[in-house]
Formats: sequence, C-alpha cells, structure tokens
Amino acid sequence: MIRTVLVPLDGSKAAEAVIPYVELVASRTGAAVHLLTVLHDQDGEASARDALAYLDEQVPALGSLSCSTSVKSGDEAQAILAEADAANADLIAMSTHGRTGLMRWILGSVATKVLHGSSRPLLLVRAHDQAEGPPAAIDRILVPLDGSRLSLAVLPYVEELAAALGAGLVLYNAVLPLDIYPGTEMTPARVGGIIDDLLAQGQAFLAEVAKEIEGRGKVKVRSVVTIGFPVDEVVRVAAEVNAGLIALATHGRSGVNRWVMGSVADGVVRRSPLPCLLVRPQEAAGEES
Repeated sequence: MIRTVLVPLDGSKAAEAVIPYVELVASRTGAAVHLLTVLHDQDGEASARDALAYLDEQVPALGSLSCSTSVKSGDEAQAILAEADAANADLIAMSTHGRTGLMRWILGSVATKVLHGSSRPLLLVRAHDQAEGPPAAIDRILVPLDGSRLSLAVLPYVEELAAALGAGLVLYNAVLPLDIYPGTEMTPARVGGIIDDLLAQGQAFLAEVAKEIEGRGKVKVRSVVTIGFPVDEVVRVAAEVNAGLIALATHGRSGVNRWVMGSVADGVVRRSPLPCLLVRPQEAAGEES
C-alpha cells in the first residue's frame, strides 16, 4: 500500500513535472506527500528559507492532500535516501530533468544512486519541453516481463496501484530475434518453427500470470507478445496500447537472455515519453548490498 510519497524538487519547472502524477497517485491511494529540496552544504540560512518558501508554493498544486515539506543539505542522492528512510516512503517520485536541463537526475548519478541505494519503488516522470505538459492520466499500465521470478516482483505493487487508479494492466513479453544467438544454423523452416515455439512460450507464460491476477478480481488484464529487441518493443507497444505508465522490475534474467535488468530499464526510461515505475526486487537488493 502506498501511504507516503517522497517528492524531491530542485526549484526548476522541469522537476515540477512530476507533481501532477503525484497528485493523481496520492489522491487515489490516500497517500501523504512529502516534498524535499536538497541544498549544497555551503548554502546559507537565506537559501534554506527560500527553498522552504518554494516548497510551500508547490503545496496548492496537490489539492487537499496531506503534505509536508523539508529542506536538507549535502549530497543530493544521499539526502533523498535518508529522507525516504526517515519518512518511511513507499514511493519516491521525481522528474527525469532537473536544474541543469541535461536529464541529470536519471541519466546522471543522482537517480542511479537513489535506485541502487534503496529498495523503494521509484516513479520517474519525463519533463516536457513545453511550459504546460498534458494532464496526468493513467488508464492503462504496460508491464514488461521476461519470464524470470525477479521480473515478477513488480506485480504486487503495480496490481495494487492499478486497482487504486482504476487502470487496466497490459502484460508484455518480447521474444528476442533469433539472429542474436551466434553459431546457430537457421533454415527458413527452422526459423519459423522456433519463432512459433518462442511466441507460444511467451503467450503461455503471460496467460498464466494474467489468470492469477484476474483471479483476485481487482483489475482487468490483457497480454501482448511480439518479436524484437526489448527496449524498442516496450516503447513501441506502450504507445500502441495507449499506456499511461510503464512499470517494470529493474532486474530480470541473467546472461544472454536478460532484458529487464538495468540496461533495458534505463533504455526505456531514456526513450519513452511515458512515466516509468521502477521496482527493485528484494533479492536483487540483497545481492548488491
């Protein structure tokens, strides 16, 4: 259950792009919102007062939600992680653009440190170039799965979120192209047979997962399987099914078949204009720690 959402803001309009989505999620889940700004150690009391006033100015955008604010100083990522622990946040939500305009919070060190330093889910919202982005709406959530137990770790969280939002789930599996496997001799007949088998396996896997979710009666589910490279296909299918959010585990298979681990999650965040919910499996967190 989402009870508290931590929202780091840096004073930029780009960073504020996350606020409409925070308002949407928190209003549907009943969560409290905690706004945070992190200053440099050398910033004085005047900067702290200005930062607190800035955060207070953002509160009206959250409507009637329960909202608190705080200003910390030090390393940005470490301060965010510490505040998430202090507030016992169930979700950290931030924009993929920050003060520099270079996507620093996701493509640079801050979001990477936040993601790898915390087991808490991370909602990343891409800032729009225009002054006013489209209204926040999540009617459908795309959930890429690679068949591994770790990739399934996203499901309890996203199923609960979908139920609160009244959104449907689209489970997705990508069958990797056969030409990525070196040293394999392929005839047209063999290619067709292998592709059919792989598609059938993917469909059977998703059907089993969908049946389990539907059995709980909380959300509607559909499944999609395509052939292609995962990042390309996730971005394409998300647009095709009109998803409002992409939710995926940050770790999946190991070895040649992996496609939900870091590189794919990072690739999807970089290339898709949609918000992305990244859930880090506890097993993976334990391995890295």
